[in-house]
Amino acid sequence: MLRAGPLEGCTVLDFTRILSGPYATMLLADLGADVVKIERPGQGDDTRSWGPPFWNGMSTYFAAVNRGKRSVAVDLASTAGRAAVQALAAGADVLVENFRPGVMERLGLSYDSLRELNPGLIYASINGFGSAGPKAHEPGTEVIVEAETGLMAMMGAEDGPPARFGVAMVDIATGMVLVNGVLAALLDCTRSGRGRQIEFPLYSTAFSVLGTVIASASIDAASQQGRWGSGHPSIVPYSAFQADDGYVVLGAINPVMWERLCVALGLEDLRLDTRSRDNAARVRNRSFVEAAVGRAVVTRTVGDLVRALGESGVLVAPVRAAAEAIVDPQVDELGLVDIDNGVRFTRTPLSQFNGNALSRAPQLGEHTRDVLVGLGGLDEEAVGDLVAAGVVHPGDTAP
Repeated sequence: MLRAGPLEGCTVLDFTRILSGPYATMLLADLGADVVKIERPGQGDDTRSWGPPFWNGMSTYFAAVNRGKRSVAVDLASTAGRAAVQALAAGADVLVENFRPGVMERLGLSYDSLRELNPGLIYASINGFGSAGPKAHEPGTEVIVEAETGLMAMMGAEDGPPARFGVAMVDIATGMVLVNGVLAALLDCTRSGRGRQIEFPLYSTAFSVLGTVIASASIDAASQQGRWGSGHPSIVPYSAFQADDGYVVLGAINPVMWERLCVALGLEDLRLDTRSRDNAARVRNRSFVEAAVGRAVVTRTVGDLVRALGESGVLVAPVRAAAEAIVDPQVDELGLVDIDNGVRFTRTPLSQFNGNALSRAPQLGEHTRDVLVGLGGLDEEAVGDLVAAGVVHPGDTAP
């Protein structure tokens, strides 16, 4: 018999959209929480329309990060809609939102107003730059924060323009941090009986992940400037190299591994050269070392290099596209993917708490009636009146 998830019985009101918040609340769903996604009638989360590709009546982008949730479509600009959501908040354990600072206050859904209804409520916010300070009300999306904090300046080829992450890693990291904060706040609430307001700006997350770079730049700013492509500012070689039929990443993170790499690639002269005898020398002479390694790598196939360097105890891996990488026996062994009607959905790192696959992402307003009656305490007639007034959308079932 499967054990209940650790957040079984916990209700999360999800006012988030795009990526950081939806990813966080999907993690909470994997822990067993009942996640109720509050959306705008007629449109819902912006990412519902971010396609093609589309699947099951929604974009695959939306479908990938909103599994395991229920959807309620309600007009928060209406007095009746706000009252319905306030009733839900009165019985919720956690509320998560990622509007700009001030929006929830204007909607009558601030922490101060809701804690009067529910003193134990954990109220978690994601935003771009925080709720105070000169940047607080500026738009703070992933790409803006990457540019503002120095992350983007590090990304891209050495002689090319700055580049953003291929996926929104600051969004994902912020979502993960929020889950940690929510769990800590829930634990504290069991001791004190009091909820709290917690905030997770993307700006804070970005600087946190730049910790090693900022510490080094404090001592030697020049050492951290420029773009490194796939390389590393403090280790050489440690990057992608072109082989005869693709790319491999390889690295030597200590003297023994450097010697093994030189032997495996037939670079004995490079191993003895004063310009590359230790890592500090290799970092100073990066272009010379990487060019020599590149000449040895480009004549061999990816498979040959992975085999030879791997057997020699050197860090090495083929550079794969995501669609190729996901078809791997290791993926199957770890149970990293659920397949639904031909679409692969990756499981979250917290799926180990959940013996079942998360349910499909909901259709817009699919659970409006059930939630307003079951959690909001409204009767069917009252819900019918809200539907007739256009305040809530009754929703559609999955096609």
